Amino acid sequence: MKFILAFIVLLVSFLNSDEYEMGHGLKINEYLYLGSYFSIDYQKSDEKRQFRLDDVALLAYGDLSSDFSYLLELESAPTYVKNYTTSTSTNDTKFHYERMYANYMHSEMINIRVGKQITPIGYWNLEPINVLRDTSSNPLYSYKMFPKLLTGLDLFGYFDNDNTIKYHLFMQNNEDLDEEYINIQNDHFLGASLEYEFLDEFSLGGSLGQYITNVDDKHVEFMQINAKYDNYPFLLKGEVAYSDIDNRFINKKSNNLAGYTQGMYNLDMKHALISRYEYFNDDENNEKTHIGVFGYSYRPIYSVSFKAEYQWNSDSYQNKSLVSFSVLF
Repeated sequence: MKFILAFIVLLVSFLNSDEYEMGHGLKINEYLYLGSYFSIDYQKSDEKRQFRLDDVALLAYGDLSSDFSYLLELESAPTYVKNYTTSTSTNDTKFHYERMYANYMHSEMINIRVGKQITPIGYWNLEPINVLRDTSSNPLYSYKMFPKLLTGLDLFGYFDNDNTIKYHLFMQNNEDLDEEYINIQNDHFLGASLEYEFLDEFSLGGSLGQYITNVDDKHVEFMQINAKYDNYPFLLKGEVAYSDIDNRFINKKSNNLAGYTQGMYNLDMKHALISRYEYFNDDENNEKTHIGVFGYSYRPIYSVSFKAEYQWNSDSYQNKSLVSFSVLF
């Protein structure tokens, strides 16, 4: 409850501040900015009909010097769920550590980030806030193939003077800062990624990594590639990942393959149409899933988004419609 009150106080402070600019947080002093965001959504399918207050988050961030910066993000998700199919509702106002890190910038070539942070892989994973994404739904690839967050060290920077080739070397050899708030619990995570931008419109990248899960002692090695073409009004991107899984808890080996391709056409600066195809071959559980998505996005300003979409699933019982509203303060 205290975090909900803090969120309300922060929101009132934003709206009454002369220096506040929507989406950029509230400047407290030269070292501290306070921010927040939330999202709500409604989905309907044959399986269920529900409303969610999905994300409520508080952020604190800033620069301590020209070399040192930090970020703290506390999030409750989903905060409230009303299931109209079963006439039940749930509340969870506990805030979790989604991100908490310090960043040291030595040069364009060498930067060090320590703490809980986003795993630097691909495109989708680098946009954790709903309002910044093109669709409200997330492809299966984005949360089933590797841990979305890591609590450890990331060494990153650019190889060249033109800032076209970026690298990341990341590692974790401990439990997550908040074990309740991560998609894949693990105590060992090691990886590397590269991203190459060229011709002002294209980017191409890839990652290699391995992790060990806590619960069932899965030893997983994965490789991933991503590509993007961005030339307004068109945006086309895709990602695919392949993993070797050695489940030592039940002595079983398997391979998973997942990916998506998504296109967006901007009708103008505020309106856009989006389509996505995604695939997940879950060899571990002998399941294959195909999902098609068609959606619409209205963004009156960059930090406010209304999105609607419909999903076709290879299991037609899971077809669903989804609408959402999200704001970044």
